[in-house]
Amino acid sequence: MIKKVADYRKDIERALKSAGKYSKGLTAQIQSLAGALRTLDIANAEIDELEETTISVVSRYGNTTLAPHPVFKIQKDAQDSITRQMKALDLTVEALTGTDEADPLIDLTKKLRAAGRRRPDIVKPDAAQT
Repeated sequence: MIKKVADYRKDIERALKSAGKYSKGLTAQIQSLAGALRTLDIANAEIDELEETTISVVSRYGNTTLAPHPVFKIQKDAQDSITRQMKALDLTVEALTGTDEADPLIDLTKKLRAAGRRRPDIVKPDAAQT
């Protein structure tokens, strides 16, 4: 059974409170994330019932072509929205649990950020000749 938006909202608020990041001012953003999560669940449920990934589309000229099923666009849009909202709310695994659980992507991200913060080694012409 697909959860309601209110259920997602409660889950998000609970997660934010446990991370010490909840504020009443986040209500609209929390609602947006909850709606996107429900949309994703509905899209995934519909995808589970599909037999094919394409549909036949008839153009205004009567030509029939294959096109991706529209639910895949809905799914992608919901995933993009969820990612943006979770980043904005700082709802990442690392932020919520305090650990990255040795995730290689998080490790790589940390290394790249650290590499970008180093001061460059500047060799002055006078120092190179001595």
